[in-house]
This record gives sequence, C-alpha cells and structure tokens, in this order.
Amino acid sequence: MQIAIVTLGCDKNTVDSEYFAGLLEKQGAKAVAAALEPGPEDFYDAVLINTCGFIESAKAQSIDTILQWLERKREAAAEGRPMRVFVSGCLSQRYREELAVELPEVDGFLGVGDFERIAQLVAHGQVGGSVNLVRELPETVVRKKTPRKELGTPRPYAYLKIADGCNHNCTFCAIPSFKGRLQSVPRELVLEEARRLLARGARELCLVAQDTSDYGKDLYGKDYGIPHLLADLARLPGDFWIRVHYFYPGGVTEEFLEAFASSPKIVPYLDMPLQHLHPEILRRMKRPHVSVNIERLLNRVRSRVPEVAIRTTFIVGFPTEEREHFGYLLKCVKEYRFERLGAFEYSLEEGTPAADLEPQVPAATRRRRFDRLMRAQAVISEELNRDKIGKTLKVLVEAQLDDDTYVGRTAHDAPEVDGAVIIRAQDGVRVGEFAMVHVTDAETYDLFGEV
Repeated sequence: MQIAIVTLGCDKNTVDSEYFAGLLEKQGAKAVAAALEPGPEDFYDAVLINTCGFIESAKAQSIDTILQWLERKREAAAEGRPMRVFVSGCLSQRYREELAVELPEVDGFLGVGDFERIAQLVAHGQVGGSVNLVRELPETVVRKKTPRKELGTPRPYAYLKIADGCNHNCTFCAIPSFKGRLQSVPRELVLEEARRLLARGARELCLVAQDTSDYGKDLYGKDYGIPHLLADLARLPGDFWIRVHYFYPGGVTEEFLEAFASSPKIVPYLDMPLQHLHPEILRRMKRPHVSVNIERLLNRVRSRVPEVAIRTTFIVGFPTEEREHFGYLLKCVKEYRFERLGAFEYSLEEGTPAADLEPQVPAATRRRRFDRLMRAQAVISEELNRDKIGKTLKVLVEAQLDDDTYVGRTAHDAPEVDGAVIIRAQDGVRVGEFAMVHVTDAETYDLFGEV
C-alpha cells in the first residue's frame, strides 16, 4: 500500500508528517511525499493532507489543496482505481464540525497530534465512508518514542520538535484554541530523537516549538529548561549545528545566555518573534514580553554573543495601529538593524480578541506598510551582507546546482526562511557536509563565494 503525505504550514507540521510516515511504514505501508497540486499521473492508495489553520492565507491554501486532491480522487475513481483522501492537522482541528459537513468526499478527518489513530486509519482503512475522528480537545502530547521517516529529498538538517501547544494569550492568535496548552517532550525523548537524526545524517538540528523558551516548565518546573536542554544537546558527539527558533524575549535570562554562548555547536542565531515594537500595540496584542525593554535586550544578547544574528517577525496593520505606531516600528527597525527580519500583514482570525478591535486597518494600508518595512529591511540586509565580503565562513552544503556550483547556508541563515550561499568549488565539495567558503560577493539576501 502506497500512501502519499502532503504537508502544509510550519516546520512543526513537517515533523508531524514524518511521524505519520514512520508509523505508517511500521505498519507495512510505503509512505512518500506528494505535492500540493496533484498531476494526472499521481495515484496512491491513500493521500493524507496535513493542513495548516494559522491565518487566512494558510487556511485558503489548505482548502484549495484538499479540493484539488478530491478532484484527483474523482478522476481516479473514473479510471477504476479507488483512492482515499484523509485530512489531518490544524485546519481540521480548528474547524472539526464545519469541514465534515462541507467536504463529505473526504474519507476521514483527524486533528493535531493523533499519530497512532491516524496511522491505523490510513494504513488499514478501518472505517466505512467519511468519518470525523477529531478530538474535541486538541492532543499534542508526546510521551513515548515515535518512529520517524524523512520525506522527500534528503536534506542535511532536521527539525527537532521539543514542545507543542502554547500558554500565551496573544489577541491576534488562534493557535492555543486548536493546539492546546504547552506540552513539552520529555528530555530523554528529545535527546534520543536528536541522536537518531544525527545518525541519519543530519548536520543541523533546528529546535522548534510554539515557544521554545517555555520548554520544560510543564514537566520539570525550574529544574530543567531550555538552557539545560541546550547543554545536553551540545554534549552529543559529532560535528553539527544546533539552531534555536521561536524563542520569546522574556526567556532571555542570564542562564539562557550562558548556555547559548557555551558551545560552538550552538550557532549564533536567535529567532525571536517580536510582532511589534510600539508599547501600546504590544499591550493590545497582549504579548507576553510587553514589559521587556527590547533595545536593552538586544544589546545584552549582542554583547554576550558578538557574532549573533537575530531574526524576528513583525505584524503590520494590527487593529488600531495608526501612522505613528507604524512610524515608531519602522524607526526602531532602522536603529536596531536586525540581521534577519520577516513580516506579515495582519490577518483577522475569528474567535480572537483582536477580531473585535476597532478600527481595523484597511487592506491597502496594511500592504503599503508591509512594503515600506520590507524595503527598509532590504537595505539593512544588503549592507550587512556586503560586510561579509572577504571573510571566510563555515557553510553547510545543501545541494549541487551544476558541475562546480553548490548552494549552502551559513550559521546566520536558517533553512527555508533566510538567504543562501552560492558556492564555486572546482574540485567539488560533499553535499551534506561543512565547507569553509571565502565570500567574494553579496546581494540583498544571498552571498557568493569559493571553497
């Protein structure tokens, strides 16, 4: 039995899909990755679509993907080849009743984190017709070893999910409603999975959660948290990187900074989603770090780890955001000079407190502010990149483009969201390994260099 897995959304979904694949193969099925848009040649015994339900654009993409695979299911049936379509993940958890009514052709719905039941359902088809097995309350607990299989093209990095769920109550975000509260993965399971990923060939472990700074609080209180986990991961043998994602500013304690700076395996890269910088907008967002002095925090981090690259994300056009609020954000971005920055236009999500705030910012205004912010960051990014010309940097080689050209990333670039290094290597380099690259040129987001 061949089962295709379609993955939408964030890297935590990527991990979940690999858990699904591992469990399916343990039960005798063959799990493969499939594209969002099926072609006429795509046929599988079953297709599992792991959806995203975060913001409007992600929800629309998930629905469009489901509809395209249902059309492919109808085509396959007309060819005399029955194919089943299952939907899991955040969208089905968030809209567990509505989707079952609106999409009766889907063979089964399951929610978040339901690894064992979804593998049994898809692999053995122990259902008749369309069923809705989404739990009323989300379940994201991982308390035992779970098989995991890499899907798609092999890559030299892997996401290590250390927790799921969220204890915060940001007014713009619906994630706690369909992910539940923080559920940390026990440290022994995290370390065991890290060993397996490294043995599989990973040369970079990207730590992910809704908030990695909260790791361990639900299981261990103050006895074991992210600083302890970083230290334990860094003690694992081998030449590899550890990268910290989604770290909330309130978690930047002295204990964390000491651990963060303690090992060359922990790359000088910190992903801190700030969402805004104006104090009034942060209060209306109910951000958990609203009392943190961001300028002082950035200076602390940069003084302890001089080579650090700080990545952040901002929301523009949050309800009640006026011209002066955005102007303050833009001014601070130019002053603070974040090494990496992404932005989103505010998405109104039903059921969130921000959906009822007035006035809502018009779509055209949100787009203009987004464009201004990203243009300002592009100037900063190119200036910082050009400062790297003439330097020699350690690069993780990810793919070969042609006979003597490769692509990789520095410690300052996370996979999928940041820039790349285009490498010339006449004598070749090994994909999946590190190389020392002399930077010869730079663009806004990418570097160019020679081994």
